[in-house]
Amino acid sequence: MIPFEDKTIEYRVFDESCKKKVKGMTNETTWKFMKDRYVVLKNLIPKDIINMTLDNWKAHEHSESSGLYREENDITYKNPASSIGKSTAQYSAPWAIALHNWLHEELKKHIDLTLGITYAYSRKYERGAYLGSHLDRPSCEISATLCLEYQSDDGTPWPIWLRNDKNYITEEAETVRLESQALNQRERKKNGCKQLLLEPGDILLYQGPNIPHWRDYFLGEYSYHIFVHFYNHRSMMSKIRGFWQNGRPFDGMAGEIVKGQLEYDGRLSKYHSDDERREEYKEFCKEYAHLQKTRDGREFLAHCVNYYDDLEKVEK
Repeated sequence: MIPFEDKTIEYRVFDESCKKKVKGMTNETTWKFMKDRYVVLKNLIPKDIINMTLDNWKAHEHSESSGLYREENDITYKNPASSIGKSTAQYSAPWAIALHNWLHEELKKHIDLTLGITYAYSRKYERGAYLGSHLDRPSCEISATLCLEYQSDDGTPWPIWLRNDKNYITEEAETVRLESQALNQRERKKNGCKQLLLEPGDILLYQGPNIPHWRDYFLGEYSYHIFVHFYNHRSMMSKIRGFWQNGRPFDGMAGEIVKGQLEYDGRLSKYHSDDERREEYKEFCKEYAHLQKTRDGREFLAHCVNYYDDLEKVEK
């Protein structure tokens, strides 16, 4: 929980239940995340946590039954053919589950949102890897990317780029590409694109479905990355049909957090595989995908997924 004394930002927001503006308080880190669409938390993960995670991961690299696989598909949008197959990965690997749980608790000290765990993904990139500019799916409503270890040609982390000047959830994939990664370096900076260097221990927390993010060609031997994803229990995605697992939130006991369909990415628990998902979750994803197909649907999503535009800061 964020201590009350750290909640130095006062804001107003319209409350539909009482049809008037009400006041709220939050901390600066959460306000930056909500309004800038991302925030970097430096040195968040202690070195011993990183080392334990890497020890587990590297041990599995030498096991034939580890579950790690070489990525042979175009994992985002319009990746160059030469970059395909330049990474090994695993969905919700044991080491990633452990780190995800640790981060879930640690973020409660920094982010004033009620986060629910969805899934984690581990990926070791190799020379020539490339991550095309893209937006994430709803289970990545609030995402964190972190690097555990790297060996690059210039001795610096593999840069991640993002563009946060507007909500891109309404844009087509090709528009996202043309307004982000397709720009040259000068045009990127001119248009407000951000280049971030994350050392081991740093995390980038960002609004996955709302801002384009990408990486250009990796020049180095390897770079170990884990992506952990969350959703907001109090997200306005609750307006999307089928969001709740068990009816509306007021059906629960007092103080109980009623889970959304995105909990554990639709799996029965955080330990289940991605081929064991609830049918209700699949129906929710179909509804989300249906909304993405029309301009009106995307405009609706823009007011549901990471919607903080109506929060007005009270200047003291």
